[in-house]
Amino acid sequence: MKSSQSNGHDELDFEFLGNLEGKPIHLQTNIFVNGHGNREEKIRLWFDPSKNFHSYKILWNRYLTA
Repeated sequence: MKSSQSNGHDELDFEFLGNLEGKPIHLQTNIFVNGHGNREEKIRLWFDPSKNFHSYKILWNRYLTA
């Protein structure tokens, strides 16, 4: 059993997919609450996140994740 599947486990999952020259890079995300995921999203990025340093912020509280 994966730790993300155990009870009480909350997680924000971010994965950058693709690193072939000239091919788009995708950001795959998922939210796990109490060990359950099913909110997977795949976003095609309009920039190469490996070219420069980037800062990201996440607002996560009991009402929303943004």
